Amino acid sequence: MRGVVRKQKCGYEWMRVGYADAKFTLGMTFVSLSTILGCALWGYKEIPETEWRLTRFLAVYFIATVLYLNLGVWIHEQLHCLAFRRTVYAKRTHITYIRQYVLALSGHYWVTGAIDYRTMRRALSGPLILVVSSFVVGGLGGLILPGWWFPIMITMAVVSLLDMIHDFYWLLQIRLIGDKGKYWDNGSELEVVWKE
Repeated sequence: MRGVVRKQKCGYEWMRVGYADAKFTLGMTFVSLSTILGCALWGYKEIPETEWRLTRFLAVYFIATVLYLNLGVWIHEQLHCLAFRRTVYAKRTHITYIRQYVLALSGHYWVTGAIDYRTMRRALSGPLILVVSSFVVGGLGGLILPGWWFPIMITMAVVSLLDMIHDFYWLLQIRLIGDKGKYWDNGSELEVVWKE
């Protein structure tokens, strides 16, 4: 399901939020891909001009892509679940990883039972740690590593943001409901019940 469905049931407001709608996805994807393209050109220019320049560039980006599609995806889901550790939700949290393609991992987490707003908000924004970490590692590594390191790490940060499209969409939809609501996160949809 994409978008939002909202109804009234027995005096309560009920909302189901699915994957981000096309307008939201398109806007975020366009900005992200433009940034990634700019970083790729910057990274390419930072590689010394030799006959192996293009090969080195493609190898670096291939390794970075495979690294994110495996380790990055794993970390992304773990960071979502960080908000549930040492809480009453810890034993109700589950992560499923699926390897649909040889070089790419996909996954999602879900939580059994109702979740309060603050925990839900922390869980959805947890992968921002990966975004910030990529910038920090890129900046620090850029001081001693080759010039292409920083644009690669910015690319990883932007890809991490792109991976959060649906998380941002869910955060946007629930921000006005806040503490009034109870939240059920089944991984692909978020249900909210509250009283006005």
